[in-house]
Amino acid sequence: MLVGTCGFGSTGSSAISDYLSEYGEELVQVLDNIEFTWVSGVDGLVDLEYHLNHPHSVAVDSIVAIDRYLKRVDHLAREYRKYANIPEELFRKSAFEFIETITNVSWDWYVQEPNTMIKRVVELYLLRNRVIPYLEKKKGHKIKCYPMEKVRLSNCPQRFEEAARKHVKELLTAMGADFSKIIVMDQPFAGNNPQACFKYFEAPYAIVSDRDPRDNYVFSKTRLLGKSFSHLMPTDRVEDFVEFYRGVRDNQPYKEKDSRILSIHFEELVYNYDEATKIIRDFLHLPDNPNPRSVFDPSMSIANTQVFKRYPQYSKDIDYIEKNIPEYLFDFDKYGDVEIKGEMFVGRSPKKQSK
Repeated sequence: MLVGTCGFGSTGSSAISDYLSEYGEELVQVLDNIEFTWVSGVDGLVDLEYHLNHPHSVAVDSIVAIDRYLKRVDHLAREYRKYANIPEELFRKSAFEFIETITNVSWDWYVQEPNTMIKRVVELYLLRNRVIPYLEKKKGHKIKCYPMEKVRLSNCPQRFEEAARKHVKELLTAMGADFSKIIVMDQPFAGNNPQACFKYFEAPYAIVSDRDPRDNYVFSKTRLLGKSFSHLMPTDRVEDFVEFYRGVRDNQPYKEKDSRILSIHFEELVYNYDEATKIIRDFLHLPDNPNPRSVFDPSMSIANTQVFKRYPQYSKDIDYIEKNIPEYLFDFDKYGDVEIKGEMFVGRSPKKQSK
């Protein structure tokens, strides 16, 4: 079983991973040093499969989509080595073997148009339109030279899913995944559409964590300030934030009934710990937690709730959020007056960070 803890950006998915890590390595293996967006990310496997199976430009869709996928390999190989311990050589080898498996035919051509004026002059007007045509006519045959690259055609490949699953499993194995255990990963599926990624994993389950929009908004403007991921969502104008918050949630596939998807609020884990954690255990068919609160401690995480009440300068913005997306608000009132103590923190529990 592979469990993906998913969210929408600072919505508490790490709390799920922290809780599951309390079971220990004998039963649960947590691999959360990197957000494993290899499948769901832009130009990842989901995007690639779409362009290969729904081509709008005959061969061009396939050529460009595969080229972008391979460029993503080059771009992220070092990151996956650094944070996921996947050797770059293995990472590239697995990706290229996957592409070779789904390729019907390959040849040399021009992949994309030049993107600078100098390249346009040299590559397009000089080499493509003058030098290369001249040489081919003179020699009487096609030639292969810069700026040509190998292009690949892969229209509606029947073996795509099988090859993609093999590729993903190779990467997980390289990360040290033990498939005899419950494997927990950070963001292997898109939070709003986990189902789109399930086909690439064996026995996938998603736990989607969400958070009160008022806290999501104020936390981003305060505690995340100065961090790169504070820009995950627009907060300069509250109107833009509301549009963003609703846009990635309304009528999205994660809300559809699916026995492999559990949606839960971060606040439920904090304010209704016993019931919320039982729901998680039942969902994953886990026994009682042998080390409750040893990593995820609701008495500490409560500091990350009702954040909006601590910043009265945003009261008008909070009023706007409450009026425009009331269906997403968490009902703090039913828990009465609760003492909010401790300091806000980002990501993993301080108990896990200190280990």
